[in-house]
Amino acid sequence: PFQLDRHLLFKDKEYTPVSGTNYYTVTAMQHVSNALLGKSDEIIDIHNHDDFFQILLLMSQQSRRNILIFSHSLDHRIYDNEDMYTALKELAIASRHTYIKILLQDAKPMTTRGHRLLELSRHLSSHVAIRLAAKEHKDILKTFILVDDCGFIIHDNPHRYDARCSFNAPLHARDLKEKFTDMWERGFEDNSLRRLGL
Repeated sequence: PFQLDRHLLFKDKEYTPVSGTNYYTVTAMQHVSNALLGKSDEIIDIHNHDDFFQILLLMSQQSRRNILIFSHSLDHRIYDNEDMYTALKELAIASRHTYIKILLQDAKPMTTRGHRLLELSRHLSSHVAIRLAAKEHKDILKTFILVDDCGFIIHDNPHRYDARCSFNAPLHARDLKEKFTDMWERGFEDNSLRRLGL
C-alpha cells in the first residue's frame, strides 16, 4: 500500500496527526485555493467529485514540466471537459520538453464514447502519450496522478472520489514516479488509441 513519508513538514497548528499513520490532513477547501505546486506541503483529504476536480485542475494549471496519470479509465466527469483539456493542452505545447503520459487500466470507455484527451493525444502525439496497463497492473485499486515530480493525488477507488493529495511532497512523488515508470515500461500501445478516424 502507498505510505506517505515522515519527512513532510506541517507548520500550521490546525493540522493534526491521523492515528496510526505517518501523515497529517487538512480538509478545509479554503487552504486549497491558495495552494502552490512545489511549495504547499499540506496533505489534503478529498471526499467528493468537485474537490477532486478542482484540485487536479489547479495542479494541472500550475504544471510547468510533466504530468503522469495512472487511471482506471480516465473518468469522463474529471478529465473530459474543456477546462482540463485546455490546461493539459497548454502544458503540452508550452515547450518541446513538456509531456503528459497516461496509463489506463481500461480504454474501452474512452474509445467507445470519445474523449477530449484521446483527441489531444492523437494531435499532439509527441507530447501526450497513452498506453494500456499490463495485465498484472489492471486490477490495482489505487491509482494516482503525479505533477512536476512534486505534487500528487492518490485515488483510493475508481468508483468513488475519496483521495488524498499534496502540492509538494517530492520524496513521496519520487516513489510514485518509480512505480509509474515501471508500469509504463510494461504497458503497451493500442491501435484504438492511435487511430485518427472514427
